Amino acid sequence: MNRRRRALCAAVPAASMLAACGTPPASAPASRVVRGSVAWRERIAVPPEAELIVRVLDVSCADAPAVVLAEQRQRTGGRQPPFAFELAVDAARLDSRMRCTVAARVELAGRLLFISDTAYPVLTQGAGETADLMLVRVPAR
Repeated sequence: MNRRRRALCAAVPAASMLAACGTPPASAPASRVVRGSVAWRERIAVPPEAELIVRVLDVSCADAPAVVLAEQRQRTGGRQPPFAFELAVDAARLDSRMRCTVAARVELAGRLLFISDTAYPVLTQGAGETADLMLVRVPAR
């Protein structure tokens, strides 16, 4: 083998190894899913037309309103707690510096019946992807 041919034979495997190094990593998931349940301690039945609203929120800015990243609405339909939920959050909207929480409320014709009064961290800053929310009753006015 002449010198030029040996150099070419050695260069081909090296080039393919370099090409493999330049291959982008497997793409990140398109969404992250938050799952959990919603319940309340009071043994109070809510009307079938009551609506449960669960949201994943970006609460990073203390002096600004929370940004809704995902929302699920469902009629209670005469069922009683616990209610399961599953919310998909676009992974492109998440940043490790963010502080995300999940919150819930139960409304009847625009009137608030139950609400979460505790922060339930999810998705960011080491928090997981599940949360079991305990709502509190809002006194009637």
